[in-house]
Amino acid sequence: MIKRSLAFATVVSLIFAVAAFAAPNYKEGLWEITTTMNMPGMPKEMMRPMKNSICMTKQNAVPQQPQQKGEQQCKMTNQRTVGNKVSWTMTCKNGSVSNGEITYSKTSYDGSQTTTTSQGGRQTTIKSTMSGKYLGPCTK
Repeated sequence: MIKRSLAFATVVSLIFAVAAFAAPNYKEGLWEITTTMNMPGMPKEMMRPMKNSICMTKQNAVPQQPQQKGEQQCKMTNQRTVGNKVSWTMTCKNGSVSNGEITYSKTSYDGSQTTTTSQGGRQTTIKSTMSGKYLGPCTK
């Protein structure tokens, strides 16, 4: 159950990044994204920062991870971009709700999000911080 929550929060983080990169000014290319989550009751050793690299372009800022059969389907709502700051709310079919905000610069970004979900009749809140940095051109 805890691993499923972590996987869900990671997928949501990537989806947030996809939606948020639509308008702000940033450099196209290979980016390293680091996400750190904090979930009550989760041992700190299981909450290590997760890193992944993604090729971002103006047309497809962060490619969405293909969803596997049975994964949660989420819908971005209330997305707003003001300058280089993007905020959003995301609602998922399982009842989870996430709110987040990211501020971008040309070669980096910082942000946070809070996801509230229910599992086994218990409500859980997962807080995440995100950062991204430009690494260089994408390689094919």
